[in-house]
Amino acid sequence: MPKKNQNMVKYKEQVSVWKRGFAFIIDIIIIQFLINLSFNKILEDSFGSDKSLIELFNTGIENYSTLQPKLLLISIVTAIAALIYFTLMEFKLRQTLGKMLFKIKVVQYTKKLDFLQVLLRNIPKALFFVNYTIWVFLIDILYYSFTRKRLFDKIAKTDVEKT
Repeated sequence: MPKKNQNMVKYKEQVSVWKRGFAFIIDIIIIQFLINLSFNKILEDSFGSDKSLIELFNTGIENYSTLQPKLLLISIVTAIAALIYFTLMEFKLRQTLGKMLFKIKVVQYTKKLDFLQVLLRNIPKALFFVNYTIWVFLIDILYYSFTRKRLFDKIAKTDVEKT
């Protein structure tokens, strides 16, 4: 039986972009559900409660100037909620609910995953919810498409792997 080479590096299989993407979509659905419950009254007052999707869209376009401050507030609150959700879940459990479903987790390059690392890696995910700052998320995704690693994972010295 051959001896195991001590210099051999253990190969970590990369998590597919599909698993990461679908886990993110699950997390977005959870966050949006909670935010929609929280802001349901404001949205009903602005849009009405008995309209079809097309009527809601038309109402939004017709009244955009008056709705814009409310929608911006909702998007900022959603971004803050997303940052809290992703950061606390990944710091405490190394997984969000979406990551749990797809059996992936956050790992670190340092000895211990610290709060600042997790916060930093989740900034683009939170900014995804604010129209004016979505470009940060897009840069992160563009970087991933060329390197197979998110830019903010590289900055935070973290990665995602299978559990």
